[in-house]
Amino acid sequence: MAPSTEEPEHGAPPASGQDIDETKTSAQESTLDKLHPYVQVLNLNDLESVVNLENATFPPNEACSREKFIYRLTTCGELCLGLFASATPSTPHSPLRRLSESSFSHPADSTDPSRKEVLLAHIVATKSTSQTVTDEDMALPPKWQSNPHADPHLGHKEEGRTICLHSLAVLPEYQNQGLGRTLVLSYIQRMQSADIADRIALLTYDRLVPFYERLGFEYRGKSKAQYGGGGWNDMVLDIKNRLGSV
Repeated sequence: MAPSTEEPEHGAPPASGQDIDETKTSAQESTLDKLHPYVQVLNLNDLESVVNLENATFPPNEACSREKFIYRLTTCGELCLGLFASATPSTPHSPLRRLSESSFSHPADSTDPSRKEVLLAHIVATKSTSQTVTDEDMALPPKWQSNPHADPHLGHKEEGRTICLHSLAVLPEYQNQGLGRTLVLSYIQRMQSADIADRIALLTYDRLVPFYERLGFEYRGKSKAQYGGGGWNDMVLDIKNRLGSV
């Protein structure tokens, strides 16, 4: 799906759209300059921050479940990326200051224990053998911890060459300020450089199709995925043959 939404508990829209930054304005550039955001791969140590961000961004019926986050961060954390900033109790940005004081924040600087990492946005993904995102790709395999290969048709497929972008979420306080676009572009570059896939696929709403087209994604028609009642659009970006930057 498209940026800043996430997936319902039973399946997952890869991103829907509360933070789609159509163009980067001077105000957005100013926000980025002030926040000094940086990206890094997510892992299970970031679980509470990811869950908090998800729940702050989406209503309960759309938010990805903790179990699904644990599954994805465990099995394919290298496909999951976070956009972070650091903050201290004296940071002027109140959302950053509040989150830096949370129980799940981590030290950002070994020389300054009061400076903590704050997760501003995240992308969570898996790999698939399909060309587009399917309901099976979005599923949580039963008993995956005790028997990872119990159902090879569900969830992450390591041998796949399609990255399924299931979740793009941005803190509500920082939506429409360029963070979603910044994270998506960084993600595309990283996946292309790593050469671990041929394409990135996602599902999105009608109104977000133009945004993804401007980032290089190709509209592939209405999706067959039926989670949440269906009605999604398939978008695919060819990263194997992608040249230049957006």
